[in-house]
Amino acid sequence: LRNVRATGDAVFRTGDHLVMDNHGYFYFKDRVGDTFRWKGENVSTTEVESVLTCLCNLKDCIVYGVSVPNTEGKAGMAAIASEHPLNLISLAHGIIRSLPAFARPRFLRVTKTIDLTGTHKMKKL
Repeated sequence: LRNVRATGDAVFRTGDHLVMDNHGYFYFKDRVGDTFRWKGENVSTTEVESVLTCLCNLKDCIVYGVSVPNTEGKAGMAAIASEHPLNLISLAHGIIRSLPAFARPRFLRVTKTIDLTGTHKMKKL
């Protein structure tokens, strides 16, 4: 993008949300979109959702980053809608086999349904 803040400047869209301090230095704040940053790595929520959906034969599953006190970035939270009991041990083994350590959800929420937004997308809490 060109001419964003001043005539002749240019911006490269990385998907990162940066904050500028009073001295003009930029600091990483968060990821924008369907990713979050954990342990210095960018995690694709879509990739993690795909793995979980296949492992559990699910219809609805969402993944999003959540803040954890005294840590940098956001940890993965998976919300799984399941009408049948889940074998959590089997799920854990499948996650370990299928995802790199930084992309594995640290938290799991099991629910009967996942709320939808006004545009009928699953609501990431």
